[in-house]
Amino acid sequence: MGHKIASLAAAAIVFGGVHVASAADMAVKAPMAPPVIATWSWTGFYVGIHGGYGWGRESDIDNVAVGIPPGSGTSFDPNGGIFGGQLGFRWQWNQLVLGIEGSGAWADLQSDVLKGAIAGETIGLKVKSLYTVTGQAGWAMNQWLFYVEGGWAGARTEQFINAPGVFTGSNTQSNRGWTVGGGVDFAIWQNLIFGVEFDHFDFNYDGFTAPLSNGGFPLIVTGTSRLTVEQIVGRLSWKFP
Repeated sequence: MGHKIASLAAAAIVFGGVHVASAADMAVKAPMAPPVIATWSWTGFYVGIHGGYGWGRESDIDNVAVGIPPGSGTSFDPNGGIFGGQLGFRWQWNQLVLGIEGSGAWADLQSDVLKGAIAGETIGLKVKSLYTVTGQAGWAMNQWLFYVEGGWAGARTEQFINAPGVFTGSNTQSNRGWTVGGGVDFAIWQNLIFGVEFDHFDFNYDGFTAPLSNGGFPLIVTGTSRLTVEQIVGRLSWKFP
C-alpha cells in the first residue's frame, strides 16, 4: 500500500512539472514577426491611352487670294480635343526612375479667321495629329511617380481657305520640333496606372503655295514661322509584370 501511494505521488510530481514547464514555454514564446509590406516597382513595359485638351499659337505672312494685299499677317489660336496612346519602358534604381516613351495622338485643334473681300471667306489652321519620342526622369515614392520628360515631337497640320460657293484651297504638311513636359502617375490597382501630364510642343511651320479650286490667285504663305502647342491629358496605362 505504501509503495502505491509513493508511486502515485511521484507521478503527480512529474506531471505537475511537465505542466509547469509547458506553461513556462508558452509564456516565453517569441512574438510573431511583423508582416512584410510590398514595395511597388516601376520597372517594366507599359502601354496605355490618353486624352485631354490642347491649345496653340501660329502666325504667318500670307496673301489671302481676294482683296488682301500681299504681306498681311494672320494669327491662329487652334484649340480642341486630343486622344491617343503611349508605349514605354521604365527602369527603377532605388527611388530614381528613368524611361523612354513613344506616343501618337489624333488631334482636333482648329482656328478659323474671317478674312477677305468675299462674305464668309475664312482662312483656318488645323492641328490633326501629334507624335513624340521622349526620355523620362522621375522620382518614385512607392506607388507615386513624379517625372519630367523631353525629346522629339512631330505634328500633322492643315491650313485652308474657303469662300463658300466660290473657292477652296488647302495645304497639309508634316511639322518637326521638340517637346518638354512633366506629370505624375499613381498605381491605383495592381498593374493599372492613372496619371496626369502637361506638355509643351514647339514646331517649325513651312511656307507654301496652295492653288484654289476655281483657278484664282492661290493662297501663299511666305517664309517660315513657329507653331506652339500645349496639352494637358489624363493617362491610363497597364504595366506588365
